Amino acid sequence: MAHPGAPEIPTFLSALPRKRSLYAADTYFRESFEDLSTVGGGRVEQFCHDHALLLLKPDAVVSRRLGAVLRWVLANGFSIVWAATVALDRHGVRALWQYGLNAASRDRRDAADLYVTACECLLLLLALPGRPEPASSVLSAVKGPADPGRCRPGQLRYDVGSFNYQLNLVHAADEPADLLRELAVLCDHETRAPLYRRTLDRRDGSVADGRSEAFALVERLESATPAVDLHLDRTLRDLTAAAERRTEGVRDAGAPGAAGELAALLGRVRGGRSRDWRGVLRLAECAEVPVSRWQRIVLATHLLDPYVPGATSLLPDSSDAGESR
Repeated sequence: MAHPGAPEIPTFLSALPRKRSLYAADTYFRESFEDLSTVGGGRVEQFCHDHALLLLKPDAVVSRRLGAVLRWVLANGFSIVWAATVALDRHGVRALWQYGLNAASRDRRDAADLYVTACECLLLLLALPGRPEPASSVLSAVKGPADPGRCRPGQLRYDVGSFNYQLNLVHAADEPADLLRELAVLCDHETRAPLYRRTLDRRDGSVADGRSEAFALVERLESATPAVDLHLDRTLRDLTAAAERRTEGVRDAGAPGAAGELAALLGRVRGGRSRDWRGVLRLAECAEVPVSRWQRIVLATHLLDPYVPGATSLLPDSSDAGESR
């Protein structure tokens, strides 16, 4: 049921009645749709059908896979229309994933705050005209599921490689309605309205070429951000070595203390007998073993349980179609 006083959302924006009802009262969606309608005239539906939005997250930056993602996108028929860097804070995290985080565990929400805000992201507006289905729906399907174990060859997250449920390199808007809403979350009016205008003002029907801009931003992001190994084994090995060095330092005192407990717990994690990442961080602090931000991120995202048992998200995520939320 539509919210009283809210505008009717056209079905070309979403196949889901519940999404159309919720977005009718969503400020982000409404402002973006208003901007597009103001400059788009009769071309609103065409813009929504032909374009998709892809966010390359901080894990793609530090793992040096930005360029591989761009090359995959271009090789699979998409054009890069526009590119920009964006920085998210905890409010942006909640706005972007607002309709799914109600089913997310506290561990998952805490980990998202930690890694999504770790550095700037790369935002791409893509085009894929001439297809019967919307470009955003095509991209949502070919990017692959959030869980790397469910990805298949030919999907972006399989071909480029991802690390776990959260460190999976990219986020894509599921449908045209999500494209508009997420552009409002990630870009202000002063950025968004001119982008709509420039894209729609190409009278010859051609698509703007933002490839050079996108690859230049890749170089800028990677030069400003140190590379990180995001594999769990590497982090566990490094922390185990640090814990053992601390244990050697206190062994003469006659008890292993926190450093020994940390080394033992890390051994259980490495052997698959524990997933207590918060315990690792607690013992590391007690033992004065330094843990970097990205080591915290790797531990949390690899070891956490992402769901609240029995909870269902307000809207389905195409990355996890058919899974309990």
